[in-house]
Amino acid sequence: MSSEIIPDTRLLGSALAMAGTNERLRNAIFDALRDAEIASDNPAVFREQVRWPLILALLSLAETHRVVLQNGLMFDVSADSRIEKALLLSPEAHPDHIWEPQTTKLLTALAEDAANVIVGGAYIGDHVAFIARVARKVHAFEPSQHSFDRLLHHLRINNLTNVAAHRLGLWQTSGVALQLQGDLALGSSVPATDPTDAFHSISIDDYVRDFEVAPVDLIMLDTEGGEENALLGARETIARDSPNVVFEIHRNFVDWSGGLETTSIVSLLTSQGYDVFAIRDFHSNYPMANEPIELIPIDRVYLEGPPHGFNTLATKDANLIERLGLRIVKDVSPKLLLDRDPALHLPLSAS
Repeated sequence: MSSEIIPDTRLLGSALAMAGTNERLRNAIFDALRDAEIASDNPAVFREQVRWPLILALLSLAETHRVVLQNGLMFDVSADSRIEKALLLSPEAHPDHIWEPQTTKLLTALAEDAANVIVGGAYIGDHVAFIARVARKVHAFEPSQHSFDRLLHHLRINNLTNVAAHRLGLWQTSGVALQLQGDLALGSSVPATDPTDAFHSISIDDYVRDFEVAPVDLIMLDTEGGEENALLGARETIARDSPNVVFEIHRNFVDWSGGLETTSIVSLLTSQGYDVFAIRDFHSNYPMANEPIELIPIDRVYLEGPPHGFNTLATKDANLIERLGLRIVKDVSPKLLLDRDPALHLPLSAS
């Protein structure tokens, strides 16, 4: 008489956690899950209901998974944020970016042989590492202690010695006590009410003056609503060096009901002679290697839909578009989305 073996499903989680501590086995399972998603009848459902829960279980003890990008950059990724989740769920074993593929390509091109690049909102180095590979000097600012520690870790394991990293927030004035409001990768700097959570601000002009940084060729800002404050603190630098500026603009922080071109942050730059464009991009890890970077003139951006944000480029370089092979498009959304009207939310270059 045979006895039926009833599996104890409670053992599955601990088994996956233990398996995840073996890097070679973890990589093999990650590869198998990636292939299974591609072969599944509904990849989107498989990704969220099968692949992602299994990844979380595999990382419950290991905590991080090392992703080696196509260019050799290494990132030890956790499940802390949507940026890292997207990388862990990348359709490629060795992607060419972490987050925002077109912005990454554009920043890398703009930073080529730049004397000095300033990055506000450096996070874990998702853009800083790419910039540091091609620029002469990078000045990175990240106020979150957790993200700052991981930024330093990624600079170290990638032997990026040309980055000066600072746990400070870029602001209009220096010495202001600030604190972060919101989740990792989405935290906004606001005046501090709790001194135990506070960090200090510094203006770009004060930093550039104090550390004799010249010239500044590129400023990149992703500070969740603090971008205008940072630019107001960079007026002397902008007037002196005319750097290219890449910054995020988000409806949660900027009222663009009268058109993007009338917003104070855009007006601040256009009044200084800049042309401003929205950058069309996926806010995810999605392969775009063969697609040209598409830019939308700031007064021809399709803005309908729920509150959203996107990156913009401000430049005084009249030859930049042609020199970098950028493509100007009009009356489309900067948000590239696979599940929306392709005429508005997919690259026009693909049609």
